[in-house]
Amino acid sequence: MRALRLIFLTALIFSFLTVPDSFSQSNVAKDRLNELDPAMVSADSRYIKQIISRTLEAKGRNNPEARPHYDCEIYSRNEFDLVNPHNPLIEKFLPKGFRFVYDYVETSPISGLPYLPVMLSESKSHYYHSRSPELKKEVIESSRISGINEEKTVAQFTGGLYIKANFYENYLNIFQVEIPSPLADNGSMFYNYYLVDSLAVDGRNTYRVMFFPSKWVSSPAFEGMMSIDAEDYALRSMHARLSSGGSVNWVNDLAIDVENQRLPDSTWFYKQDKIYIDLSVAPLGPSTVFSFLARRQIDYSEPSFSENQMLGLLDPKAPVLMHKDVLKNEEEYWASIRPYPLNEQEQGIYEMVDSIKQVPLYRGAEKIGNMLATGFFDFKYVGLGPYSSVYSFNDMEGSRLQMGFRTTKELSRRFRLMGYAAYGFADEAWKGGASAEIMIGNMPQRKLNLTYKHDLLPLGAGSFGFGNGDVVTSILTKKGGRKMSMIDDIAVTYQHEWSQGFNMTTGLERRTIFPSVHVPMAGPDGTLFDYVGYDQALLQLRFSKDEIVTRGVFDKHYVFSDYPVLTVNMAASMKGLGRNQYTFFRPEVSMKYTWLTPPVGSSNIVLNAGTIVGSVPYPLLKVFEGNETYRLKSKSFACMDYYEFAADTWTTLFWEHDFKGFFLGKIPLIKRLNLREVAIVRAAYGTIRDENNGIPGDPAFGACMVFPEGMNNLETPYVEAGVGLSNIFKVIRIDAIWRLTHRFANVDGSLVPHPNRFVINVGFEFNL
Repeated sequence: MRALRLIFLTALIFSFLTVPDSFSQSNVAKDRLNELDPAMVSADSRYIKQIISRTLEAKGRNNPEARPHYDCEIYSRNEFDLVNPHNPLIEKFLPKGFRFVYDYVETSPISGLPYLPVMLSESKSHYYHSRSPELKKEVIESSRISGINEEKTVAQFTGGLYIKANFYENYLNIFQVEIPSPLADNGSMFYNYYLVDSLAVDGRNTYRVMFFPSKWVSSPAFEGMMSIDAEDYALRSMHARLSSGGSVNWVNDLAIDVENQRLPDSTWFYKQDKIYIDLSVAPLGPSTVFSFLARRQIDYSEPSFSENQMLGLLDPKAPVLMHKDVLKNEEEYWASIRPYPLNEQEQGIYEMVDSIKQVPLYRGAEKIGNMLATGFFDFKYVGLGPYSSVYSFNDMEGSRLQMGFRTTKELSRRFRLMGYAAYGFADEAWKGGASAEIMIGNMPQRKLNLTYKHDLLPLGAGSFGFGNGDVVTSILTKKGGRKMSMIDDIAVTYQHEWSQGFNMTTGLERRTIFPSVHVPMAGPDGTLFDYVGYDQALLQLRFSKDEIVTRGVFDKHYVFSDYPVLTVNMAASMKGLGRNQYTFFRPEVSMKYTWLTPPVGSSNIVLNAGTIVGSVPYPLLKVFEGNETYRLKSKSFACMDYYEFAADTWTTLFWEHDFKGFFLGKIPLIKRLNLREVAIVRAAYGTIRDENNGIPGDPAFGACMVFPEGMNNLETPYVEAGVGLSNIFKVIRIDAIWRLTHRFANVDGSLVPHPNRFVINVGFEFNL
């Protein structure tokens, strides 16, 4: 008997020694441990490995996404809540007439924190899935939004498609963060599994399995419990919570609950998904003032697995479609379609949330938040900004003051006017610009743009936004910002969205570039050019697949796609037509791709190639994007000067790989800082034909204009590489970049080390 006790005690101690650190740190694990009978814990893992192995083998028949076709009804409910509304700092500034909202404060069953709903939405939609032809389509039939302005542009995000929790997939993409599923094909690399119970559910034997991240996993991972049907080896339910060791910025907590159902034909299908996210905007850690809860519940019903006749009528390039009369506010309608009734408190939340919008404090906070996001502080009909460009400085202008405006959607949703004026105290010159946007349609987008600009622009710095620089760029400029040219630009463009995956922009542009002391324009015989002017026709075609797009009243932003995004740009001009001085054709193609490579992060790859057919002066050539500042600019070459290289046929590569803390997350103490490693490679290659070669003294010189001092060709490829450290206080990134080629410059006939062989760049990044 003593021998049996000794064997049992030894096995029990061994089993506890094999439990990962996260087991002892997790509140979930502690609760489960108190419930377990020690006899259920075993050092023999062969049985649980067999269960997981059979579950993985059965994924093909149990995963609904593996079916050739299916469609179903979806009801989705979204809620956005303010955490800890009783915080003294909030109560101090809360008007007495606004404190009725505390009647609606609830307590989270997951975090135990009080919260106050500030936005609610419901939607009813029909979801279509097909493997051949490939199609994933959600048609939103009705939507109801409270707490923000009700718009069709917002209604597209009230459905269930954008955050879908299918644990049969190897990775779950949560806001572009790839988290390995406990049922991933290689799940044993990330998780330890423990069989804790076997019980009957709906008359069927079911295994209960706990899972925890392996102690060597530094990337985001889950911990929790799943139930597996013992006969079909199908996932019946899953409770997964982001492990406390997983570093995801701004996310304090993340929990996902999934229920699947066994249908009468013995197949399995979705029943309900619940997603709970605790968000914080504090860069140094969780905040009790600016912390929010986001919750989504999706209920699936009426699944059908026959090929639906609607498939041929749906646009495969737009993942979300909406009915024309999608916005519905009648409570009677929603009460008739909800899969469950609302309780008394939930029924009153809609009225409370709509009342919040009338409180001046809320409207003021909304304006400040909008200013931080857009750069403009909006009054009723006009917004002023951008605030970051109110003051800047450079060697040509000295101190520069700028003020701009734009009209708001309260004035009109059909047009928006923008304008700015700036004055330089050193050159004593006024600059400015104006634009008008006319909305012909929003979904799909049809927009006419008219723009005018008279301002300084460094051609070798790439494209600038509205206005010219800001105070941060001024502070971080290395050489004072001298290499700038005055430009007059008038353009009319038309944007046409043929489908969500195919967008076209066409237009006409008249541009005049003037010389300056630091950027002269001279012919081979020394004749000075007063300006370079040309009119050009523009055409841009943009192709994408399954891309997530956000839409406002006037703006559309491309967020993410699992596939490469291809853009084709063409510009053409003919001498003698209008005021054209040159004939040329400039085709250019670029490819942008975010390659997710969990668990070792992701790569951002941008390829560009183009050519110029015709004879043109150097301002019309491809002037490679340099960076004469210490500011982080991912679309320019950190160690390249402005106007250093030019070409009429070229290709460039920008590659960055973010390891997401894969290495630093395994180092004791350092891993607590949640720092992330970045590898960087940038390369460029270009050639110049004789008729465009303006290099003084070059035997192949044949251009109509001499290159400015320091400009050369790129027949020897330019390459720079470096490393970066990001996620410093969650928002700061520092790069160290080395120039690997062209490390020496020709000065008065002798080679000297280039002054820009190594540089440190600093910038802000807001990533999850």
